[in-house]
Amino acid sequence: MKTILLVDDDSFIRQLLAKLFQKNGFSVAEADGVWSAKQFLETDQAELVCSDLNMPDGNGFELYNYVHQNYPDIGFMLLTNDLRLSVCNKANEYGIPIEAKNSSVLIEKIAKQLNAGSPYEKQGRNP
Repeated sequence: MKTILLVDDDSFIRQLLAKLFQKNGFSVAEADGVWSAKQFLETDQAELVCSDLNMPDGNGFELYNYVHQNYPDIGFMLLTNDLRLSVCNKANEYGIPIEAKNSSVLIEKIAKQLNAGSPYEKQGRNP
């Protein structure tokens, strides 16, 4: 079973999304921020990191840079309700898929990320 590392400082949202992902057949590990996500990745494996954008100890873009540099085979997706144009443009510059936390197509996009073959496909890009 493929593992999703779900990173969000809001425990209610994190638990809600974890239940949704588990209900759809995914294994889920949880982290409450950037630091705990890094700690998890040092000792455990995940095929995909789904991260909130804004957290007290950092943001999703900082976590993306860490994951991309240290674990290039792990896919990454931002889950946020902050879909301002500036945020979407920055995610696009990084090549990071971004999705609203309440999106009806969230599970479909998660499955697509987990089934992607190359790191470029995992980021929603072509080489």
